[in-house]
Amino acid sequence: MFKLSLKANVSIVFFTLLYQSLGSVYAAEADSSEPANEFAPYFYLGAKAGQMHYQNACESWSVSCDGNYVGFGGFAGYQAWQYLGFETAYLDLGEAVSGYSESAVNNTYVGSMKGWELSAVTRFGLSEDFELFAKAGSFYWDGDNQGPYSRNSDSGWAPMLGAGLAYQISPSWVARLEYQYIDKLGSDLIGGSNGHLTTLGISYRFGQKKPASVSQVKEKPITLPEKVIPVTAKPVVFPALTVTSLFDFDSSELTNSDSLTAVIERLNQVPTAIANIKGYTDSTGAAAYNQALSERRAQAVADDLIAAGIKPEQIEVHGFGEQFPVMKNDTSEHRHENRRVLIHIQSTTSEMKPEI
Repeated sequence: MFKLSLKANVSIVFFTLLYQSLGSVYAAEADSSEPANEFAPYFYLGAKAGQMHYQNACESWSVSCDGNYVGFGGFAGYQAWQYLGFETAYLDLGEAVSGYSESAVNNTYVGSMKGWELSAVTRFGLSEDFELFAKAGSFYWDGDNQGPYSRNSDSGWAPMLGAGLAYQISPSWVARLEYQYIDKLGSDLIGGSNGHLTTLGISYRFGQKKPASVSQVKEKPITLPEKVIPVTAKPVVFPALTVTSLFDFDSSELTNSDSLTAVIERLNQVPTAIANIKGYTDSTGAAAYNQALSERRAQAVADDLIAAGIKPEQIEVHGFGEQFPVMKNDTSEHRHENRRVLIHIQSTTSEMKPEI
């Protein structure tokens, strides 16, 4: 390392411009985001370790060069919005060792780097367990270059970019694979190099809880009073019945079981009636994920009806993903209207009188 003469570019201006551009993008995103109760800001702490590679760590006339070492550190962050957060980390980037023949003597030079990272982080969900993240910021480095007869130290700022993949082990524990590029570490005094840091890490997110499952919030089966059918009753027509139940963002949890009361009464009144259950989502996220989510929402309604005593053969379940929206997906209110399950029962003729 650090025998190479690279002029270090301190990049505070770069970080400021990048932060301002990210802030304007996500400020606009926040104006059209989902309701605030769908995302709660959180703090997190973690640690990571991996390989550090110093690019061009030695001069071309070196007799030996080793630019790989173990890098490690700890980090802390605050996810302020769904897509934007901030992170700081203390990183020890390890050493680079080079040998040079000087006056017929092979001398060894050892360079080392450590310092503080400040960055803005954006995250994109791939599924319920995986997410991609990218980061941009600056690294305040503190470096040493030690030879047989001298030792020089210097410090400064260098621009940094990073990207990675995170896996949610539990609501609080998250593992992540991360790559970071640090441009122009070092100075004319101690020499310079570009840094490539690849790490595995784990972090703890504070205040995260596992969502309650549908089975945990199911109502007890509803027992309806028996109907007395007069012997002289004439066939009557039950009009078609349509009920819509709305869902929270990225949730298949039925929040209002009372909306199914009319459906349960009709199916009990008319044993030949069929409830056609159709699940939908808004357009946020991947189409394949939304298709599966719409099916889970429809099945959650079906499970609630079965728990209330409805026979499975009286139920049909379908999922249509983000197809057939009732509103444009241009505002949070409109997207909420599209996150729905529609239950439809066709007009039916029965010997029983409809309940008034």
